[in-house]
Amino acid sequence: MLQVLKPSFKQIFFNTSSCFHLKVDRGDKLYRGMHYHPETELILIRRSKGTRIIGSSVELFGDNDLMLIGSNIPHGFLHDEETLNTDNPAPEALVVQFGENFLGREFLKLPELKDVHELFIKSQNGICITEEGKANIIPLMERMFSASSLDAIIILLEILKQLISKNNSRELIHSNRLNNDINCTNDHRFNDVLHYTYSNFDEHISIEKVARIAHLTRESFCRYFKALANKTYIEFLTEYRINKACQMIRNGDRSMKEIGYACGFDSLSNFYYQFKRIIKLSPLEFSRHCMEATKGKETA
Repeated sequence: MLQVLKPSFKQIFFNTSSCFHLKVDRGDKLYRGMHYHPETELILIRRSKGTRIIGSSVELFGDNDLMLIGSNIPHGFLHDEETLNTDNPAPEALVVQFGENFLGREFLKLPELKDVHELFIKSQNGICITEEGKANIIPLMERMFSASSLDAIIILLEILKQLISKNNSRELIHSNRLNNDINCTNDHRFNDVLHYTYSNFDEHISIEKVARIAHLTRESFCRYFKALANKTYIEFLTEYRINKACQMIRNGDRSMKEIGYACGFDSLSNFYYQFKRIIKLSPLEFSRHCMEATKGKETA
């Protein structure tokens, strides 16, 4: 029997040098439980089959399925056991994640981008790209992963152009909006808390402070936030701080001590402990991995 778990709020780990995120997921990384995030997601299942859960829709998926999943839609993928068999090639997906304002807050206000704005609105229901659309979009999506940063932005804009084209018909994955208890798109309190956190993560943040921002008591806020995010506010704040720490380490221009305090940790030992707990590497080990990856690109 298919069991659909309560979705968790997930933070996307963006590189500071990019306004969008590209990743290749393989094996069981394609499904880590139901989750949602503010970023829009373009997902190409290159190799796998199973059951996809997107909002209120539960459907089968297969090789070369291509979907545009809008902001804050709970989603996840359950892969058939045979696809996870070690004798078979591992399931694989190409994923492009970006915010509606990935080119600036005024981006979608341009009259020339009216159709793109409408596309983002329609993606709130989830969009399954048809065979005709896939023939145009999949080659572009694959090119993004080997393109320079500037070329990748141009390709992403071309993909959006293809998605709004009348020749690339689209099918909505589900027609009903999400339940209010998991859809935070229009929840001003949740958005106010996120904005405050993103702007002040490097300072001391108390539960009482964010509870006041949400106009709730401390106890009500803790229940409210966990109901929406499926994690406590402290868990969310710590994950965001570690996300920022990873970005600073990649830049390589600060010591670990400076990074720890710059990300709001009250002690270096707590920074090291939380980093290892979440990333599964120490900050120094993560730094070495980043340097090795950079050297690999330079010699490629």
